[in-house]
Amino acid sequence: MSTISSGTTISTALVSAGDTTGALVFKTGSGATTAMTIGSDQSVTFAGVVSGVNNVQEFTASGTWTKPTGATFVMVECWGAGGGGGSGRRGSAGSYRAGGAGGGGGVHVKYMFKASDLTSTVTVTLGAGGTAGAAQTVDSTDGNSGVAGGNTTFGAYLTAYGGGGGFKGTSSTAGYSPGGGGGGTGTAGSTGSSVNGGASGGTPRSTYFGAASSGNGDNIGGGGAGYFGGDGSQAEWGGGSGGGGIYIVNTSGGSSIFGGGGGGAGAGIDNTNAIGAGGAGGGIGTYSSGGGGAGGASGLNGTAGSQSASRGSGTGGGGGGCSLTTAGNGGAGGQGGGGGAGGAGSLNSNSSGAGGAGGAGYARVYSW
Repeated sequence: MSTISSGTTISTALVSAGDTTGALVFKTGSGATTAMTIGSDQSVTFAGVVSGVNNVQEFTASGTWTKPTGATFVMVECWGAGGGGGSGRRGSAGSYRAGGAGGGGGVHVKYMFKASDLTSTVTVTLGAGGTAGAAQTVDSTDGNSGVAGGNTTFGAYLTAYGGGGGFKGTSSTAGYSPGGGGGGTGTAGSTGSSVNGGASGGTPRSTYFGAASSGNGDNIGGGGAGYFGGDGSQAEWGGGSGGGGIYIVNTSGGSSIFGGGGGGAGAGIDNTNAIGAGGAGGGIGTYSSGGGGAGGASGLNGTAGSQSASRGSGTGGGGGGCSLTTAGNGGAGGQGGGGGAGGAGSLNSNSSGAGGAGGAGYARVYSW
């Protein structure tokens, strides 16, 4: 068998023994097995697995990433978890009984590393979906607010922040229960703390959209969407904000192009006993509210959000619908940062609708 040393020029007409296609065939040391073939069209074919090429490790639960042998670059994608939705108010006939607000979506972050800058193994911790507000079982009592979603981390190298929780349903005669703010690349989304109060999206906040310490609306870049009334607001990489609880108005969760969608608001009952349907969860890949889990009709639970297999982001859950005898629960957010939806308000003697849990975080790591 011939030996090809460094600097040797090989004629393109060279044909190895047994080959009649014009290809150059490299065999193993024994000569029994082909290891690599360079075709006459200059294509290169490897017979076995090539370490470090096209390696993808997906994390639907926390775990450990192992650096493939021979990797040169590593791309990491992480999604923060969605916030939980608030539950609805339980109150007397003739009073206002608002549904709970939806939780904010988690941010989506992406970063390219040189493989040599990373340790051989890295702990991947997925943020836990925000806990939903529990159904109210006491007469003439406000609902319970949802809890913010957790952060997803790739060791100490990268963090994706979670969305804020949705505010509880109340008896206020005017105004709204604020939806949770979407997570941003710099900070987590906030949970509203008062009727008619804003819930800020995570930083950065675009001054073009009138960003403030609370209640910033639509956002671009890595910032999360805030909430300031009505349907949830939209984001680009940050999470969409949750829809606000406004009695019989079925407000939808805000959407995100690359992050998680916000949860829809639960339906409420006004002082004339008029009722509404739950709001739709926020979608992904769009910059308009709705498009996620469907809101529940009269007395029915909202539909859970889902995760896109290709995008990785989760949509928001749909808000619970209400009747005078039954209050629907909010749908859970989809994995990949979808916000949980708000539960519906109820009449005394009937439990209010519980909020939906936020969707857990998610991570994918590509090496080549």
